[in-house]
Amino acid sequence: MVPLALCGGPHVRPRPYAPWPSPSAATRKVLVAAHDSGSWWQDGASAAEELETWLAGEFGRPAVAVSNGTAALELALVALGIGRGDEVLVAATTFISSATAVSRVGAQPVPVDVTPDSLTLDPEAAAAAVTSRTRAVICVHLAGHPADLTGIRRLAERHHLAVVEDAAHALTAAWDGTRIGIFDATVLSFQAAKLLPGGDGGAVILRDADTARQVRMLANCGRERGSGSYDHALIGTNARIHPFAAALVREQARWYPQAQQTRAHHHQVLDGALAEQVEKELLVGPVQQATVHDHYAILLRAPGRLAEQGVTVGTLATALSAEGVPAKVLFPPWQSAPAYRDDDRARSAHTPRAAQAALGTVAVPHHVLLDPHAPEQITAAVAKAVAGADDLAAWQDQHQAAPAGRA
Repeated sequence: MVPLALCGGPHVRPRPYAPWPSPSAATRKVLVAAHDSGSWWQDGASAAEELETWLAGEFGRPAVAVSNGTAALELALVALGIGRGDEVLVAATTFISSATAVSRVGAQPVPVDVTPDSLTLDPEAAAAAVTSRTRAVICVHLAGHPADLTGIRRLAERHHLAVVEDAAHALTAAWDGTRIGIFDATVLSFQAAKLLPGGDGGAVILRDADTARQVRMLANCGRERGSGSYDHALIGTNARIHPFAAALVREQARWYPQAQQTRAHHHQVLDGALAEQVEKELLVGPVQQATVHDHYAILLRAPGRLAEQGVTVGTLATALSAEGVPAKVLFPPWQSAPAYRDDDRARSAHTPRAAQAALGTVAVPHHVLLDPHAPEQITAAVAKAVAGADDLAAWQDQHQAAPAGRA
């Protein structure tokens, strides 16, 4: 047996994968063009407006580009009238911003468990969490996998709820042939790790022009974009996207379809290789109804042999990273964060599948799937960890390994 890299053996991947974001002559060119334009803020005639036009064409709805995905969530909730006294159902497996945005507007986030096959919001669990105060639901298209749009639509119609789609991990994902972005608001993120990185930035896709205008004003200190007068009609904030970030996003969108197809193909190859060489059904999703998946991350369940030996996913992520395959453990349920330690409503929620996902899933970032050797190398790294399960357990005992960074 070849020794684990963690124990001094050779690496499966001897050199790092290409960096992400990936600078290019094209991204440099658009940055220079944005610089030379002289429009260095979102004034109505900058690269930011070009990005909004493209997004509106993609989704067939008004789009407002903003400073980041977290701000986008908060602005969407405010524009939909969510505030103090309201409850908002939030998928338990997600980055904490999905919940803190609710808290920041004065409402109560309520954790909702996820489905075991996609780790996206479970409409039945959401229905069970509805109370007389529930006003909205935030579904998360986790790791590029679309949430159950059909079930969420039924839930929203039955209980008269607004729906916000957190698509920080997605762009073109579709459920039963229906692309995401069909509800009241859809939030995108252009943070550096995302599928369309701008360094930072975000966007809100809205249901109608009036709501979009409200978000646009809220993000511009409560006044119309481009206004130089003190005509602040709303109590807003400063959440404008920087045109340089918008220019980067717009340029990278040009080759997004090709990248998405490459990731999808390599994910499929990886699924087959893992099933043949290690263990079946190690990858989370896509389910049959996910007709388009953006593959923001490879979500990998811990193989049974490692679980039997008591090897944690933190140790598995460390082992894979040592082999040259970057990996992190998945998000814990957001209500377990110290920020919610005094929130009895959130803490009392029962989300066992989200808790199990955090204990049993590692995530490999999307850019790895752009490499043609990724499927074989990831498979080899996982197989090596399984073959060395005893050594990995011993290493864990010796080092008392803390969990690797979160996805």
